[in-house]
Amino acid sequence: MMKKCRLLLALLLVLGGISLCLWGCSREGFTGSRVKNPDAYLLDIEKMNGTDLHTLELRQGDVLHIQFETEKGALYMEIRAPDGSAVYRGNGKEATDFTVNIRESGVYTIVVEARRAKGTIHVQLKEETI
Repeated sequence: MMKKCRLLLALLLVLGGISLCLWGCSREGFTGSRVKNPDAYLLDIEKMNGTDLHTLELRQGDVLHIQFETEKGALYMEIRAPDGSAVYRGNGKEATDFTVNIRESGVYTIVVEARRAKGTIHVQLKEETI
């Protein structure tokens, strides 16, 4: 009987440790550099879990230059137009340096979701060349 109690106690301690570890790994958090400006959203991520948002007020004809690379974990970014439709969706694995043309003026929302992620997301309004 005493042996079964010890075994049960050991099993409960192991399960509790695993649960604590999983909870800690899935907690929201950010380590790195984050810059949110009226014309840019720059994330240099050492470790990120959770969601981050930034808005940019853009005009028709503007061009966003995007550098997006996922080094570890899972990163997902979506850029939403003023009407809520997505003008870009991706994970930083296929295209890592590209542009997005803005077709209508208004406030655009950038949504970044991360799970145990490391990487880079730079979204910047491209300067006009005259």
